[in-house]
Amino acid sequence: MKTKEKFKQLTSEQRQIIEAKLLQGWLQKDIASLLEVNKSTISREVANRSRNGHYWAEGAQADYQQRRSVCHPSLKINNHQATSYLKDKVIDGWSPEQISGRLKLDIQKGLKTKTDYIGYETIYKIVYETEFGRQHHLSDYLRRGKKHRTDKHGRRSQKCLIINRNSIDNRPEVVNLRQRFGDWESDSIIYPHKRAINSLVERKTLLTLLTKLRRKTATETLKAVTYQLQCFPAETITFDNGSENSLHHQIGYFLGAKTYFCHPYHSWEKGTNENTNGLVRRYLPHHRNINDLTQAELDLVARALNHRPRKKLGFYTPVEMLKLAGYKLISCNQI
Repeated sequence: MKTKEKFKQLTSEQRQIIEAKLLQGWLQKDIASLLEVNKSTISREVANRSRNGHYWAEGAQADYQQRRSVCHPSLKINNHQATSYLKDKVIDGWSPEQISGRLKLDIQKGLKTKTDYIGYETIYKIVYETEFGRQHHLSDYLRRGKKHRTDKHGRRSQKCLIINRNSIDNRPEVVNLRQRFGDWESDSIIYPHKRAINSLVERKTLLTLLTKLRRKTATETLKAVTYQLQCFPAETITFDNGSENSLHHQIGYFLGAKTYFCHPYHSWEKGTNENTNGLVRRYLPHHRNINDLTQAELDLVARALNHRPRKKLGFYTPVEMLKLAGYKLISCNQI
């Protein structure tokens, strides 16, 4: 007889995924399959926490936390060493799940004891429901979902012809499997006054390289990508269809790499890069004027990301994954 699976509350990250997939037109049963939860969980969540026919992840999470605060007594904090660690990591931009996952990994490696462990739901409680969290304004440091989204009818075409464009459909399967080092995704993070940052993310290790662009142009992108990857293996590079990537063939020729392009307006096809861009926004928000941002300051952001534990990596950091894979760390300000 099959045992009944214990019900678990949805996390903030799962609610973000629900919102995004509903906007993309996914069926609730398919979202449930993606999140590995019962379809009734998604049905109940959307029905109970939608407002005016729209499901908003941040509002749903706030509603959940408000109800939890009423139903459960205030959390008592006894392990001050653990909460001090928690505070430092939240301020550094780590998510509760990353903090909890890294603690578990450090315990397995013998670097911490079991008494140091805090589950991610408990971390959320500490952040939102305790005087400790309010005193240090910890909720201000947690990532937020996008409040403004692209119009449902899509964006206007940039009418840019990119010659010799090779579809992502033709990309080798080994890239999808993340079995080798050297498969990169490239994107431009846009800021006011026509400023931008080029971000490069390696799919296997999640190693991130960031370059400030004077303008979001093909020439600037060419210089940024070739400079950053000249000291790293580059098997493939996947781009979107922005005009700044029109010199992809020169990039590929210089690096000896094959270049591929996502389908138009299918940004999730290079989701590793898109997720990393969200982390960059944690340090450099959308409306930040980056005119005075130096490359040295941007290098510090990249270093923070490369020393940040990732769930996809079993809560190892990109730098640790490089070492585990046997790659010698070269001189790079961003590692």
